[in-house]
Amino acid sequence: MKQLLLTYLLFALLATQASAENLRPPSPSRSYLNFCASCHGDSGDGLGKAARFLYPKPRSLTDHPLQYSTNINRVASREDIEHVIRKGIPNGSMGGWSTLTDPQIDTLVSDVLEFRRYGAMKRYFDLLVTTGDLQAPNPQKLTNQQKDELSKYVQRETQSDEQWQFALSVPGENALTLGRQLYFQQNCHKCHGKDGRGSYGIDLIGEYGFPTFARDLVYEPYKHGASATDIARVIKLGINGTKMPASVTLDDQQLANLTRYVISLQDPKPPSLTNAERYQRAIGNLDKTP
Repeated sequence: MKQLLLTYLLFALLATQASAENLRPPSPSRSYLNFCASCHGDSGDGLGKAARFLYPKPRSLTDHPLQYSTNINRVASREDIEHVIRKGIPNGSMGGWSTLTDPQIDTLVSDVLEFRRYGAMKRYFDLLVTTGDLQAPNPQKLTNQQKDELSKYVQRETQSDEQWQFALSVPGENALTLGRQLYFQQNCHKCHGKDGRGSYGIDLIGEYGFPTFARDLVYEPYKHGASATDIARVIKLGINGTKMPASVTLDDQQLANLTRYVISLQDPKPPSLTNAERYQRAIGNLDKTP
């Protein structure tokens, strides 16, 4: 059923391009233009008027993977996108819009998904142009086989899988000790620090080519949630578009032990660093003392 719906939406989007010589971005809702475009841009490219003043930079809704996903294939679902719109992302430029009505939120989610589908289509057309199969990204020139390939590609890029589930097992006697060992064996300390205090004297480059930093696991709020399931999911699946890799080799018990160790590092003291100060600390110019 989901595949049929996606195929319908895809060809509906193609139909809107029928008179266009080249592929064009979709026209977003007024809600998007009012609340989102100043950062993410009118066409969802992340180049809104306010983007130049923000760090971290706003996400391109067409070209870059959405970071927050609770699904096995790491593709954001409607629920994931709604969560980010409502709650925002801690220590980032994305604030929450808890004051918006449910219909407004639903409209914004649809806008984001439309941008995601357009971005996937654009990447496919760019590939055809690069390989010489098309002279220009013109939907009217697609063969039936190319349309079928396009449908499958857009589905893979935009359709979320089942939600990832994990339940912490009953802790063993040495759970924290084993978790700490895994913290070093998995090289978590190389980015998050031996004490879990985040980047210090290490350069990390994000997907936009800007310096970035690893999370302070002790004081800072976690971007994707601080529950055991949230932490385990990030460890296991990683975070799209960042230097946080997936730890696919960990079995359930190892994942549980490492999750418990990360939880043990948390301190309720609120963070006191700005993003600018956090960057200075990341490159070694600022002491780690909060």
